[in-house]
Amino acid sequence: MGSLLGLVLAGYGGIQAWLGNLSYDNALKRRYCAAWQCPQEFWDNRTFTMLQESAAGGSAVLLPDLVRGLLLDSASAYAWANVAEAERDARQMRLAKYCFEHALAAGPGNPAIRFRAANFAFLTGDPAAVLRDLAGILRNPDLTSYYPAAFLTYSRLGVPVNELLDKGIPPVSTAAEPFLQFWMDDNRLPEAAATWHWMAQRSLTTENSCGNYVSFLERHNDIAAAAAEWRRAYATQAANYQVLNWIFNAGFEMEPKPGPFDWHIETAPDVAATRVGDVSRDGQWSVKLAFDGKSNSDYHGVYQDAAILPGRWSVRAFLKLDDITTDQGIALRVYDLRDPGRLDVRTEARTGTNEWAEVEREFVVDPQTKLVRVEIMRGPSSKRDNKIAGRAWVDSLYLTPIR
Repeated sequence: MGSLLGLVLAGYGGIQAWLGNLSYDNALKRRYCAAWQCPQEFWDNRTFTMLQESAAGGSAVLLPDLVRGLLLDSASAYAWANVAEAERDARQMRLAKYCFEHALAAGPGNPAIRFRAANFAFLTGDPAAVLRDLAGILRNPDLTSYYPAAFLTYSRLGVPVNELLDKGIPPVSTAAEPFLQFWMDDNRLPEAAATWHWMAQRSLTTENSCGNYVSFLERHNDIAAAAAEWRRAYATQAANYQVLNWIFNAGFEMEPKPGPFDWHIETAPDVAATRVGDVSRDGQWSVKLAFDGKSNSDYHGVYQDAAILPGRWSVRAFLKLDDITTDQGIALRVYDLRDPGRLDVRTEARTGTNEWAEVEREFVVDPQTKLVRVEIMRGPSSKRDNKIAGRAWVDSLYLTPIR
């Protein structure tokens, strides 16, 4: 097996076989049983205990047993890795590296072996080997349970994020997307931005990753960047977005995409909200609200966010109503998402029955307001007869500056 293995084995004596079927609690077996010689049910626990004892300073005592195990099964990646870790604990780094190389050769696709080798490389200051070993894990979408630990190791490696991306992340969305999510979960804005742009350059972005990243930017108050990324992602599908209309998917013609700048359509216990294709003013689709007549509904469940600039603005939409009851009906609301005290305006609340009719409200945005929420709502009534019933359809929304 080579001269280095000879050095590993030197002084450890011959193989000590254990025969019989004694209980693990037997004193002799506790003394002599090694992982490769014990019944299968004791293998993992015994090996784990031995490696813990080695790390705690017992490597000199345990190395002979671990090497004898390697001699019994020199094709085992685990046996090589066990010896490698004991040699590391004994500060025999050259021998440990040699054994880890053989462990990787014996189990090139084994994620546990790759991780153990990467941990050794991390401890010995070899970031290139860490990236090589963990990238091998990240290429396999069936190994997602290992990804968080790999990303945490990367974050502690002291390597620039661009190097992590180029050498440690395979150019596939199954690896890149969770790496982006890792940085966002840790609130690391520069690393998340670098990862997002790396993904965009390689066409690895998805609707979900776009929605998550734009939401992340919005939470960090980088509203201009959030809107710019949304525009870039959907430039071909909404060419007029933030050119003629600051409402995205203004007529509900597209299935809403994940993210803050498209519609959220939420049903409540007393309101059924759905995107429908059988009634519309323009195109084929609208959103429908159906009130069950059992409660004084305070409903705000159809909404989207919009980046906005200072100046005069107008919000408008078309409503079709079918016997909407009470004195409080359907309205549009626009308010500053960070501080409604700066801006909170509503159109007239419509009730009754009518074919498509427009509602509109003009308002002024001051320089402190960067992000607004536009919602379709029904506010609660203060009247005694306050349980709202009926149906409403909303279509063709516009949020536009007044030049």
